[in-house]
Amino acid sequence: MSEENDRPLTEEEQALAREGEALIASAMADVRAPQSLRESIERERDRAAAPRAPFWRRHRWAVAVASLSVVAVAIVGIALSTGGNNGGPSLNGVYAAAQLDPTASAPAPAGGDPPVLAANVGEVKFPDWKQSFGVTAVGRREDEVAGRNVTTVYYRNPDGARLGYAVVSGEPLGGTPPGRQVTRNGKTYHVASGGQRTLVTWTQQGHTCAIVAPSGVPPGQLVTLAASRNV
Repeated sequence: MSEENDRPLTEEEQALAREGEALIASAMADVRAPQSLRESIERERDRAAAPRAPFWRRHRWAVAVASLSVVAVAIVGIALSTGGNNGGPSLNGVYAAAQLDPTASAPAPAGGDPPVLAANVGEVKFPDWKQSFGVTAVGRREDEVAGRNVTTVYYRNPDGARLGYAVVSGEPLGGTPPGRQVTRNGKTYHVASGGQRTLVTWTQQGHTCAIVAPSGVPPGQLVTLAASRNV
């Protein structure tokens, strides 16, 4: 057995493993996967949580992280295809879509006051936050979540964090979004923080909207961004 495989995990390696474990734990709590897959995920999570177990001594840390990533991708696929209690998309599916990678370039600036991008879902126009907040659009994607189109525009803030701003086509989704209620300019936003992500969810011009960002981005800043166009 090589010395490299026996070495303790670095802080970066442990952080990567914890992030993968947290993502799987969150998805497991919100998505009803088949029992066999759930049991497999639980086994992988237990192994990843025990760095001194034989699993870690036999394999390099990258193999474990890769295994967690494969399972996480499977969970995201389940989230995108699973509907909510009312037969429409689940909020978990919308959040999952907002965390995927962009598949197209960012929409072009379209001007206006306040400025917007050349992308919209119904009456909801995606904002151009570059001038006012230094938050730049960097990509977009389209997903179908339980029969509904979800458009996500991705932004990068001045600190380099990527934000996913998703808007669901059709009427607002049923159910109460997770997190505490925050009121800004008479409008209500639900803010949930935990693990590696912060979620802000609200209804704007008849559509469910959500911003998903790394937990290091202050929730108040996310609410400010959401409220800047929700008038």
